[in-house]
Amino acid sequence: MISLQQLVTPECVILELAETGHEEVVLEMIGHLSEIGKIPSGDCYLYGNAVRERESHVGTGLGSGVAIPHARVKGLKEILLVFGRSPEGVDFDSPDNAPSHLICLMLVPEEKAAQHLQILSELSKIFRQSDLRDQLEGAKSVEEICDLFSTASIS
Repeated sequence: MISLQQLVTPECVILELAETGHEEVVLEMIGHLSEIGKIPSGDCYLYGNAVRERESHVGTGLGSGVAIPHARVKGLKEILLVFGRSPEGVDFDSPDNAPSHLICLMLVPEEKAAQHLQILSELSKIFRQSDLRDQLEGAKSVEEICDLFSTASIS
C-alpha cells in the first residue's frame, strides 16, 4: 500500500497556487504534474476532464478550507498527488461555503479503487485536525509541508 509520505514529495508541492478559479487551479496542478515529468503534457486536458467529470457529481470541497479534487483515470500508471496552497482561497463547493486554501489533487489509475478510497480516507483524517491545517497553511517551505504530511500519516 502506498503512503502519503511516498506521494507528498517536495516536487509535488506548490507553495502558492497562481490561479484562483476552481477549474484553473485544477489545470494548474495537473500542469505541474506534467512539468515535473509525471504525466505527458498531451494528457493534461484528459486528466482535467476526468476531474471535472468527477466534480460534476459531487463537489470535492471538504469544508474548513480544504478540497481534494480527484479522479480515477484510465491508462494512468501510478497514483499521483499534488498539494497546493491558495492564499485567496478557491470555491470548491464546500459544505460550509468557505473557500479552500489547502488543495490536494489526486489522480488514480482506474483499477486502483481500493487504494483511492484508502488515500482519500487518510487525507480526510489529516485535514480534520485544525492544528495540522493551521501548520500546513503557515509552513514556510516545501520540506516543512512534506514533514507535516509524513508525521501526520504515521500517527
